[in-house]
Amino acid sequence: MKKKTLSPAEVTVRLEDLCVRSEQCVFDLRQKMVRWGVADQGEADRILDSLIDRKFVDDSRFAHAYVRDKYRFDRWGRMKIIRGLIAKRVNRAVIDDALGEIDSREYALNCYRLLCARLRQIPASVDREGARQRLIRFGAGRGYELALIVRLLEKENLWENSRH
Repeated sequence: MKKKTLSPAEVTVRLEDLCVRSEQCVFDLRQKMVRWGVADQGEADRILDSLIDRKFVDDSRFAHAYVRDKYRFDRWGRMKIIRGLIAKRVNRAVIDDALGEIDSREYALNCYRLLCARLRQIPASVDREGARQRLIRFGAGRGYELALIVRLLEKENLWENSRH
């Protein structure tokens, strides 16, 4: 069965509804229009321009919300957040501005807590150097900078508080 092609007015209403429910970026909305069969690039641009003019979508607002959510709830590091925003085609200046929301002390504390929690999951039979290597890979995978991870791993209390 063939999908019904949506009119520009129907696409606009659907996108407005989506933007009212959650922050969206221009790239995601453009992808949705492609999936919905909006083939005319000019029509897609007109719809997006209308949404931008009426403040339904704003990449800067989206980037700030993305940073807040990924940092606070998912405990992502800056590198992973940056990669996620770049994948959504957000301008680098907007990304840098949004990253300014991250408190450095809280950021380091988040990383420390993640490393402690992960260290508790590593079997006691793994020597300290093996555990250190695992923690570096884990922290980097979560998007934290290598320099921060290494600095935190040098703290003796991380090892004392986390090992069984």
